[in-house]
Amino acid sequence: MPPSPKSDYADLEVRIFSRQERAYPVEITLDGQQEFQRGQLPGEIIPWVPSGSPLTDGKKLLDMLLSDPALQNAWSQARGSALQRRIRLRIDPGAAELHNIPWELLSEDNVTLSAAAQTPFSRYLPVALPWGNTAEERPIRVLAVISSPEDIQSQYNLTPLDTILERQTLEAAFSGLGAAAEIHFLEAPVTLERLEEELRQGYHILHYLGHGAFSPRRGQAALYLQTEGGQTQIVNDEAVIGMLARQQKRPSLVFLAACQSAARSTADAFLGLAPKLVTAGVPAVVAMQDFVDMETARKLSAAFYQRLAEHGTVDRALNEARSVLLTASRPDAAVPVLFMRLKSGQLWSAEADARGQVLDKNPRAFWTTLVRQIQQKRCTPIIGPRAFGRVLPSQAEIAANWAEEHSYPFTNRTDMARVAQYLATSQGEAFPRAELLDAMKSGLIQRLPEALRPTRKVPTLTDCIQAVGWQNLVADDPNNVQRVLAAFDLPIYMTTNPDSLMVEALRARGAEPLRELCRWGEQLDWLESALGPDYQPSAENPLVYHLFGSDEQEDSLILTEDDYFNFLVRTASERDRIPNFIREALSSTSLMFVGYSLYDWEFRVLLHGLVASRDTRRKFKHVAVQLDLSDSVSGDTAAVQSFLQQYFLEADINVYWGSMEQFIAELREQWEAVK
Repeated sequence: MPPSPKSDYADLEVRIFSRQERAYPVEITLDGQQEFQRGQLPGEIIPWVPSGSPLTDGKKLLDMLLSDPALQNAWSQARGSALQRRIRLRIDPGAAELHNIPWELLSEDNVTLSAAAQTPFSRYLPVALPWGNTAEERPIRVLAVISSPEDIQSQYNLTPLDTILERQTLEAAFSGLGAAAEIHFLEAPVTLERLEEELRQGYHILHYLGHGAFSPRRGQAALYLQTEGGQTQIVNDEAVIGMLARQQKRPSLVFLAACQSAARSTADAFLGLAPKLVTAGVPAVVAMQDFVDMETARKLSAAFYQRLAEHGTVDRALNEARSVLLTASRPDAAVPVLFMRLKSGQLWSAEADARGQVLDKNPRAFWTTLVRQIQQKRCTPIIGPRAFGRVLPSQAEIAANWAEEHSYPFTNRTDMARVAQYLATSQGEAFPRAELLDAMKSGLIQRLPEALRPTRKVPTLTDCIQAVGWQNLVADDPNNVQRVLAAFDLPIYMTTNPDSLMVEALRARGAEPLRELCRWGEQLDWLESALGPDYQPSAENPLVYHLFGSDEQEDSLILTEDDYFNFLVRTASERDRIPNFIREALSSTSLMFVGYSLYDWEFRVLLHGLVASRDTRRKFKHVAVQLDLSDSVSGDTAAVQSFLQQYFLEADINVYWGSMEQFIAELREQWEAVK
C-alpha cells in the first residue's frame, strides 16, 4: 500500500443534545476550537417519515438540521473555512432516538455528504475511553464469520446464506491488500465459544454476516449464531459485548452485514448492537440501519475493503463505497452506518506497511540478537521524547506553542532546548520547567473524553495519570510503548522523559517499581535516594531511572541548552552523580533506544556524554537505535551511518530507521513469536 497523505480534512462536529421541551439543542464546532452559536433542531423530526426518494429526504434532513438561522450561519462559515470536512455527527445518549433517522442521506446541492470525497461522514459516540489508535502490526488480520444455521428458514422464516458465494466475495474484496493482509474464516458451527476462542488469536477486523433480532421494548439486540449441532442459537448483545470486553486485544473494526430476509429486515439488530460495540472499546463499527439487498451488501463490502486497502481511512472508504452504490443506482446506498472513535479516521497506518529499515547487512540478526538479549534480561531500554504516543503532547508541539505565545524571534520554533533557553533567559530559569509540566498535564486532560477527566485538582502530572488510570489511557492500544516494554520484565528501564508512564505500565504488570532520578546538579544534592544500600534491580522490583529529570521534582528537569551542557560537564567530572549500576548497565547490557530522532538533544547528549565515552564504548555487545527521521533534512542513509560512526567507531551499532510506532509494532511481533 502507498503511504497515506497527510490529512487535509478539518474536523466538523455536529453535536445534538438531549431534547428540551420541543427541540433538540445543536452545537457545531470546527477543529475542536471554533465553537459557533448554538441553535435548535425541531422536535418534529421525530417520527421520521421517508418520502421514498433518497435525494428528497436528504435535502429535507439538511433543511431541518439547519432550520435555525444560527446553525445555518455556522454551517456556512465552516463550509467557507474548510471545503474538505470530516463530519462527525455526535448524538448524545439522551437523544438516542435520533439514531433511527437516516442521517447518511444528508444532501447539499444534490450531493450526498456521506458519499462525497470532501466530507467523510461518521457518527461519533462519547465513550469514557481515549480516541482509538491505528493498527501498526502486519499483516492485517481479518476474521470473517458467516452464520447460516440449518433451521434458519424452517424455524424463523429467514433466508439461508450462500456461504460459498459470500466467502468468495470476501476473499476477492481482500485480495487487493496482497501480503499485507490475511483473511481467516470461522468454520461452522459458528458458536459464541468458538468465536471467542478464535478472537484470542488477535484480529484487526471482524466481519460478521448473518441474521439478527432487536427488541425495541428492551433496547436489546441479538445475533442468530449456532449450536454445536448447527441449529440456531439466539445470543443477546450482552453476551457478545461481554465476550469482546474480555479480549486483551479487540478488533479495530467490526463490520455487521445483515442478511436479506423474505419476511422482514433484521438490520435493526445491527443498528442496536453497533453503539454497544463502540462502548465496549471497538474504535469503528459499520452496521446496516435498514433492509439491504444482498447484491448491495456484496458491492458494498467489495468496494469498502478495496478502498480501505488503498489508504486505511475508514470513514473515507465508506464514503467511497457508498458512492459506488449510488453510481450503480442502488436504492439502499444510505443504509450503511459508521460509528467511529478514530480521530483521523485512520484504521491502520499505511506507513507501517513498508516497515522500518534496518541499516545493517543482516536485518534478521538485528531482531534475533535484540530478542535474545531481552530474554536473558540483559537489555536496557532508553525511552525518548517521541514515546508519548496519543497520551501526551510532543515537545515540538509545546515548543511551537511557547514560540507563538512568547514571540520567539528565531526560526527553529519546534526545538524545545532552544525555545526553553530563550524563555529561561527572558522569564527566569525556573519558568520553562514549570510551564512544561503544566503543558503536559493540560495536554493530557485535553486528549481525554469528558468522562475520564479528573474531577479534582491534581498537583502533578503523575497524580493526573494516576487519577485517570493507566488502563484507561492505553485502552485499545496493544502497541503502546510502555505496555510493550513492560511485558519484557526487565530489571532497569531508563527514560529521558519526566512522566510516570513507564512506572504505571510496570505496576499494571504486577511489579513494584522504584523511581529514581539523576542528581546531575548541585541543586539536587539534598534529595534522599529512593534506593536502599542493598537494592538490586530485578523483574519484581525494577528501576525506572530518569536521566533528565522527573515531574515530581521540578528542579531536576533538563530542558535548555545550558542544562544539557551542565549535565555533560557534571556527570563527566563527578562520576558519583550517576550510580555505578546505571553506568554498568550502559556499558555492559544491550541498549535499546526508543522514541528518538537523529536531531533530538536527548539522543545526542546521551551518545556523546554517557554511551560513547572513550572508556565504555569498547565494552558494547549490542546497541539498537530506533531513529525517527521524519523531520530530517536529508534521507541519505549513508550520511546517517556516517554520523553514528562518529559516536561509536568500533562499537556494534544497529540502527532501525523508521517511526517509533513501526519499531514497537515489529518488536512486539518478534517478541510474541518466540515467547
